[in-house]
Amino acid sequence: MTEKIDKYKVQAALVRSFFDAFSHGVIESQVEDRKEKTTPQSVKKLMLEHYEHIAPAFFDTMFFPLAAMNYKYEDIAALAREAQQRGDDMMALVRTACGDEAYYNAMVEEYKRNFSMLLAGKYLSNADHLEGYVRKAKEETEASVDSDRAIELTVRVVMFAYVCGLSQTGEGARFDRSAHLGQVHPLGEDARFDRSAHLGQVHPLRGATLFRLMLDAMNILLLDKAVDFADAEAADLASLFLKVCQTQHNFTVMTDEMDRTYSELMKE
Repeated sequence: MTEKIDKYKVQAALVRSFFDAFSHGVIESQVEDRKEKTTPQSVKKLMLEHYEHIAPAFFDTMFFPLAAMNYKYEDIAALAREAQQRGDDMMALVRTACGDEAYYNAMVEEYKRNFSMLLAGKYLSNADHLEGYVRKAKEETEASVDSDRAIELTVRVVMFAYVCGLSQTGEGARFDRSAHLGQVHPLGEDARFDRSAHLGQVHPLRGATLFRLMLDAMNILLLDKAVDFADAEAADLASLFLKVCQTQHNFTVMTDEMDRTYSELMKE
């Protein structure tokens, strides 16, 4: 039986994962010196330079995942068409995707919280995120998302946002994903194998970044406390992922969606 995750928690994880992945993609596309990649000065400078690109990137990445939390997959395309026929702007579409005003307001708060941290040159830690994300009001009815769907949506956000960030190599730059995806896909193009044996077969820099992004995303989605990786073997990726995924089932859902998302990105 599929487990459930509180909808506010899922939404907060999606928003945080977008900003984390997009910003790291931007930084990796434009900062060559590893030591400079996550300094407060570099993070602040690049986020200010890409200030006007972040809202469109957020909409492109997040509309479907937010809508998929609240609507059936087959209804989302019709939902978007109806909104466009009304002449809804970008944020009105996102408001529709969120389902109701309470979730929209929570999304906006998470957006502001994450973006303001980046503009200050900082990242929210997993612990700070889990402590401070917007939760439901006492009078609200509790709502949840199937854990499989939540994992799949989070994987999509991480990978799409990271690739979108990598594309920000210049003013209005168009991105040839095929030039980068070989450095992004964590499982290889023919991912029919024992995943625990192959998780590390990837470009060492881009792979390491994507793995960390995915570990953090699964941590804040599936657990209530930040995981301490101090006692884990850094090279044993399967152990690290199982630690945050908690079960082999969740691990498999995650890796299967990584494969699907990679294939989708390659087609665009």
